[in-house]
Amino acid sequence: MTEMFDLTCRTNSEALDQSLESFQASLADLSPALREIADDFREMVAEQFATQGRAGGTPWAELASSTLRRRRGAGAGILYLTGALFRSLVEPGARAHVEEIGGASLTLGSSLPYALFHQTGAGRGFGQTALGAPGRRGDLPMRPLIVISGERSDAWVEIVRQHLEEKLLLGEKELGTAV
Repeated sequence: MTEMFDLTCRTNSEALDQSLESFQASLADLSPALREIADDFREMVAEQFATQGRAGGTPWAELASSTLRRRRGAGAGILYLTGALFRSLVEPGARAHVEEIGGASLTLGSSLPYALFHQTGAGRGFGQTALGAPGRRGDLPMRPLIVISGERSDAWVEIVRQHLEEKLLLGEKELGTAV
């Protein structure tokens, strides 16, 4: 049979109480670690563009001949005709860049509507014309912009772990001075 017990600790020290509350609040704020992860995310996406998908393990499909004809030798790489998609993913403050860091949450990406189509691909006839009629475009192959490997995910977990460990060590020192 498992026995349970309650432990209650009461202090008469306002300084200790304030230190404990401050310490608890600091543990809940992961934003410094999340900023570091956001920096790494942007580097990861930049590498994905620089290698045209090879960095994420799936090289992007070559451009269709019809796309190449439309570009008439513009010379831009795959998914980089204007640079808007790239900037929206890697440049904080760029148009359509999404980066929201909360105390315990991180949202990253692009609000450009076509970003999702490149990430997941789209079947024949997706989209619509400028006049709102159904699109007559061909298949859009999947060209993953964001590929988070298990190794990278583990590295991000380690960033959070180290952040919490540093806070715990700092908290021990602060609590020791409040007693």
